[in-house]
Amino acid sequence: MSRVLNNHPKASASPATRDRILDAARTLGYQPNVVARGLRMARTWTLGLLLPNLSNPLYADIAGAAERRAQERGYGLIFGIHVEGAEEAIFARLLQQGRVDGLLVASGVLGDAFLRRFANAGHGPVVMLNRRVRGVRPAVTVDDAAGAALATQHLADLGHREVAGIFGQGGIDTTRRRRAGFVAAGTRAGIGTVLIDAGGLDRAAGKAAASEIFAGHTAVTAIFASTFAMGMGVLLAARQAEVHVPDDLSVIALHDSELADYFSPPLTTVRLPVEDMANQAVDLLLELIDGAAPRSIVAKTPPRLALRESTAPPRTVKRLTKSSRSA
Repeated sequence: MSRVLNNHPKASASPATRDRILDAARTLGYQPNVVARGLRMARTWTLGLLLPNLSNPLYADIAGAAERRAQERGYGLIFGIHVEGAEEAIFARLLQQGRVDGLLVASGVLGDAFLRRFANAGHGPVVMLNRRVRGVRPAVTVDDAAGAALATQHLADLGHREVAGIFGQGGIDTTRRRRAGFVAAGTRAGIGTVLIDAGGLDRAAGKAAASEIFAGHTAVTAIFASTFAMGMGVLLAARQAEVHVPDDLSVIALHDSELADYFSPPLTTVRLPVEDMANQAVDLLLELIDGAAPRSIVAKTPPRLALRESTAPPRTVKRLTKSSRSA
């Protein structure tokens, strides 16, 4: 009975028995005593989720999905924003002091060496979320290469022959897979591809990279931003440079958000299975807490194109920048 009431994945009751137990619990107003349960099983029934920030729509979506899944599994979720230079002490303290039973780490900023050292230090179960790190097996990701390829193929299908891709830190596994998908799709489509290292993942990085493209790659008629935040930065740079989207330039970003509909023009994106990824990451972390062997998972739901107004066939005339207009 207790396993049914606590939504334990190993509950063996039949569906009919489970329904009778839950109906009786609702009638009696039963609420599980989380404190007593934790003392009995030496658990806090709380997980930690560590993020670089919540201003990036991707991280906000991951946080929301992970919290919902944790609640479904009878756990609370603590959010932590890592502070540069203090990450290891903060992460270790959460586990060593018994404040959480395990950690989900979702960050495209922290270096592999740090994450490898921390995850293998024996503090407690750790799962990489939306990222893989060599030497750390527990990880749940999406098919980033397929997402980047889908975006690139969409631009090629529209008729763009010179496409720039904007990417973050080159040493991060997620960036490498997105870049590989972009290049492979460009090769298959027979189009020219320009790789731009933005040095970051945020709006400022996207804006700076787009300005670099406008200044030095005037044949480019479309940009693939490998994060949603960088796509926001590209739209801002285009507006400031008086480069009209999509007449002069098509823009597509990886990852979808409801914010995309509020831009001018609305931003075409590739929708990644973020909720599936977060659900499986929570489930994997709970498996590790129960003593299961670590494993790596790629969410099976394929990326999907979210077509909006920022992409269109290229104009036959050469794209004009603000400087060329004033010449």
